Amino acid sequence: MLEWVELREKVLSRVKPSEAEEKAIRVFSGETIKRVNALLQEAGLEASAELHGSVAHGTWLSGDTDLDIFIVMSPKYSRGDLEKILGVLKGGLDGDYVEAYAEHPYLRARLGGYNVDFVPCFRVDPATGILSSTDRTPHHTKYLEGTLDDELRDEIRLLKQFTRGVGVYGAEIRVGGFSGYLCELLVLGHGSFTGLLKAAAGWSKGTVVQLATGLDDYELRERFREPLVVVDPVDPGRNVASAVTQDTFWSFMAAAKAFTEKPSGRFFWGPDVKLGKMDALGLLDGSTDVVFLVVDESRAEVADSLWGQIHKSREALARQLEDNDFKVLGSSAWSDEKRRHVFLFRLEAESIPQVAKRWGPPVSLSKNAEKFIQAHRDAPGTVSGPATEADRWYVLSKREFTSARALLSQLLEDGGRNVGVSRNLSIRVLQHHRLLVNEEIEPYLEEGLVDHLYWFLKGRPHWLD
Repeated sequence: MLEWVELREKVLSRVKPSEAEEKAIRVFSGETIKRVNALLQEAGLEASAELHGSVAHGTWLSGDTDLDIFIVMSPKYSRGDLEKILGVLKGGLDGDYVEAYAEHPYLRARLGGYNVDFVPCFRVDPATGILSSTDRTPHHTKYLEGTLDDELRDEIRLLKQFTRGVGVYGAEIRVGGFSGYLCELLVLGHGSFTGLLKAAAGWSKGTVVQLATGLDDYELRERFREPLVVVDPVDPGRNVASAVTQDTFWSFMAAAKAFTEKPSGRFFWGPDVKLGKMDALGLLDGSTDVVFLVVDESRAEVADSLWGQIHKSREALARQLEDNDFKVLGSSAWSDEKRRHVFLFRLEAESIPQVAKRWGPPVSLSKNAEKFIQAHRDAPGTVSGPATEADRWYVLSKREFTSARALLSQLLEDGGRNVGVSRNLSIRVLQHHRLLVNEEIEPYLEEGLVDHLYWFLKGRPHWLD
């Protein structure tokens, strides 16, 4: 217990904002909101700017420079008015802006050293229906104001840093993990960071967490098919954990179990080492092969849209490799989200034998057996057979592709559209891509990709080291 007490204070000393840091962010957000409200008033709009998210909840981590400022609009407006609202902000505030899209458009800006999201929403009661998914956020802030105290805020900071350390923080598609609001509810529901981790060590698929909503757990599992169900106390018809994927759910559970057995700082911070090219390339030892698809970008899309396309395309290409007899041991993707995306496919072998043994139906299934025989007896690719072995027909036939690179090269001649590569990404593939095997990736290794490749090849979470 003493070990955890000391570690807890050490972690909090790093993640809890200082008084000066807190004052600076409060002053900046207050001044920004004041200016935005003046712009909205000048434009004659019935809307007001409000601070929400982790800064408003008092649960943000030291060093974070992300702010969520919501433009809360009268319900008399429609979604068609969102562009007008954002236009007023772009015209009246100095800074670098990017118009991004989730369910609807919002602004991302770099102002005064902070990353500010200006998010429109409508002033409605979720109990009577929402006009957009962001309409719940002001109600989340109000709910947490009445339930959080300083001790719970520290416990939430511990959980946020833990989920960052084990790689499952963030509800965006790239991660498929735990949002800040989900972390807040999980700590509230279990009373503390360690209370949550002890519970999570024994979770199973379909675990339900409720905060005084009193709904039937079985019905919730039937309604929400995600691995973790956390009922939104503001809107009981919503699962706050809907973004959590199978992989991140089980990764978090495994990390929670390991931490409860032996607490360590590595769960919060990861390994304190600087990886270089040779660290990653050294794991390409010839026991397996890695095929890389490098796609250069002219103008990347908003991150969530981009990662949705990347995941869809990676899965489609991995299926094609498997369907053509290349054993895929693992696949992943990395992107700097600006100019380059890299797909990684770890194979038993990039080159496979020319001939494969193809099994047919049992001899006893006469009609199926006859079809198999007719299909293969005089086929150009048949090397031997058809013949029987025990109770089944088989044939030895030539593979169309014996090189994974050659297979992918043909599949990507049209950008990959015919095999499931997303439309927008296929355009980038057509414009510029490279297929590389093993050490050929070296010229493309840069910060970020080096770490990604290293841990992809290492094949285990850093907290097991």
